[in-house]
Amino acid sequence: MLTAAEAAERLGVKLGTLYAYVSRGWLKSYKRKVGREALYRRADIEALRGVSIPERGRRARSLPYASSWVTIAQPAAEGAPSGVIVAESAVSSIIEGRLAYRGYPIEELVERASFEEVCLLLWEGERPSRAKTEALRAQVAAAEVPPAVAAALTAAGADAPPLLRLAAAMPALAASERHGPVRSSDERARTIIGLIPLVLAKASAYRAVEPGRQGLAVRLLEGLCGEAPPWARIATDRILVACAEHELNASTFAARVVASTGADLYASVLAALCSLSGPIHGGACDRIELMLAQLDDGLSLTAVLESFSGQNLLPPGFGHAIYAHGDPRAVLLKQVAGEIARHRHRRIYELALKIEEAVWKRERLRPNLDFYLTVCVRMLGFPAGLPAGVFALGRTAGWIAHSLEQYADNRLIRPRMRYKGSPLRHWDPLP
Repeated sequence: MLTAAEAAERLGVKLGTLYAYVSRGWLKSYKRKVGREALYRRADIEALRGVSIPERGRRARSLPYASSWVTIAQPAAEGAPSGVIVAESAVSSIIEGRLAYRGYPIEELVERASFEEVCLLLWEGERPSRAKTEALRAQVAAAEVPPAVAAALTAAGADAPPLLRLAAAMPALAASERHGPVRSSDERARTIIGLIPLVLAKASAYRAVEPGRQGLAVRLLEGLCGEAPPWARIATDRILVACAEHELNASTFAARVVASTGADLYASVLAALCSLSGPIHGGACDRIELMLAQLDDGLSLTAVLESFSGQNLLPPGFGHAIYAHGDPRAVLLKQVAGEIARHRHRRIYELALKIEEAVWKRERLRPNLDFYLTVCVRMLGFPAGLPAGVFALGRTAGWIAHSLEQYADNRLIRPRMRYKGSPLRHWDPLP
């Protein structure tokens, strides 16, 4: 018998891949009589080696690494609050409650990096040069809405929610390229990220702008608020950076699955947007806005919180499955909200502080990204319904990064399910 470490070394794979072989049914593990560590038969490992060892630079039979496909795998760690390890990625990490993009702590990026810099960092893996960043800003400034996309947005209607407008834009954008030259994924990434602010701003910003007014934050602010003072641009940049990436959440997983089929970036981003439209994953911002509106209408904070308790619901924007001691992104955006309050809408900021304090006393829950994202977006003067759209703009950077990573070393993501239905039976003729 071999330990997991010995078996993995014998096969020449990582532990995650070994565990994946077990869950896939290709290898059996055995429990020790004493202790919790699983053991593996040496004969089984030797048999598996015959199909998993590379020969002449290729794998003899396709046993893909756990980093390139998904199945039911092993928990991230003993006592982990949620999640299983199903893949490997170099895009971001969440280790002991600390979030980092490509190894850079989120705190440093929110404070020091522009959103354009973070896009390029996520997509290319390294900190971009000034020239590359300025080139992306210039492309954003030159972005225009193709006629096919404008027609799709018109069909969706001016009253369509932001996520629906963004979802309508992606296939129309793909259709607009059908008869043109083939474009690289890198070119498409820049097209998508430059288009989203225009879609969110509706018809007010469909044309290219002067070179002096470059940047996603500027286009978003001018399109939706009519102005982009320096303090608002900095705040918007920080919001987008905080939203840009968060490991393998539901929408990112959807993007990677679609990318693994060889579909283009437009399809991958569309899949992510569709996933985000679900109330469990992307609906918190709307519920937070509703809560703020109820308080504005005169309903007491106690009554609002009691209504959630009565429905056995947590207050929207509080608690996080991964961050037992609080979401670090919420801490950063709370600071951004404090900076915005020096210029406008201090009342919203003070109300947010009261909500945070009351929820902590009642539920012992800290705010998550959604709460202070919604607070900041409303303080900046964006219309109702835009917090979810602003989040989608920021997170598109991460969706694209994961799709590009999937393309780079791709194998079709083909999960398996554990059957628990009726046993095998026969379809006999009716009497």
